Amino acid sequence: MATYTYCVNCKVGLYEQRYKKRKKRKRRVIVFSLLCLLVFVLCYVFCVVNPVVVEATRASIFSLSTSAVSDAVYDVLSEEYVTYEDLVKIERDNENNVVLISLDTIRLNLMARRFYQVAQVYLDKMGKGGVDVSVGIFTGLPFLSGVGPNINLKLTPIGAMTSTFESTFVGVDINQTKHSLFIRLYASVSLILPAYSSSIDSVTEVLVAENVIVGKVPQVYLSGETLSYKPTTN
Repeated sequence: MATYTYCVNCKVGLYEQRYKKRKKRKRRVIVFSLLCLLVFVLCYVFCVVNPVVVEATRASIFSLSTSAVSDAVYDVLSEEYVTYEDLVKIERDNENNVVLISLDTIRLNLMARRFYQVAQVYLDKMGKGGVDVSVGIFTGLPFLSGVGPNINLKLTPIGAMTSTFESTFVGVDINQTKHSLFIRLYASVSLILPAYSSSIDSVTEVLVAENVIVGKVPQVYLSGETLSYKPTTN
């Protein structure tokens, strides 16, 4: 009787050991499967979803940042009445021919600094407003990009803007040349996504001043972009 009880206990013990091993093996399989699924989801998000979201919102972000910078430039030009003569100095000889055209770099620096300040305010407001995208875009499938409710993604302006002043000279009549002075502002905005960000650059060109120069203009100004200036202070 005692021998029978011992054998039964042995069988029960072996069964319990096998059950525990199978249970541990099952847990390992579940944990391993979950880890594989997590890795797959992360890879899919990084390699498929995020690039699709960036491409789908790039045009909107570019448009928003360009509009923000343009509004800032026009606001500054409206506040500060600046004439062509305030920015460009023309020297003539005794026969009234143009011998030198130069830019007032001090005034341009002051204008550029004001552009930066106002544009940064507009860009910060744009960043808080963000950009709306539909839930379907997060599937990574382009044909579902317009499906579902919208989600707001935040934007962050990156660093300080840069700018250059560029000139163009166009002959309009005999001894008459139209000189146009533009400011070209470069801004960079970052789209914030989970564990991912992408910067989108924009370039905004705005006419600052324009004038028709009467008199012979040296060929050096008519043959290329020789009159340009990059502000040195922000």
